Amino acid sequence: MSVAPFKHKMKEIRIETDVFEERFSEYDIISEFNGIILTLVAVEDNVRFTSYVTASYAEVLRKQMEAIA
Repeated sequence: MSVAPFKHKMKEIRIETDVFEERFSEYDIISEFNGIILTLVAVEDNVRFTSYVTASYAEVLRKQMEAIA
């Protein structure tokens, strides 16, 4: 008899962009749809936090992250 491996599912929480920016200093910007709407993604304590932004706002955030780095 075989035991299936334990698959722990990650919980996902969608939050407002301003709250997301205040809470997370490091995050990824990904395209999950067609490129017009992008997703900010941060993972904390096995929870995936997301927020949707426009491509133009995502570009502003990328430039801010580059300036800080």
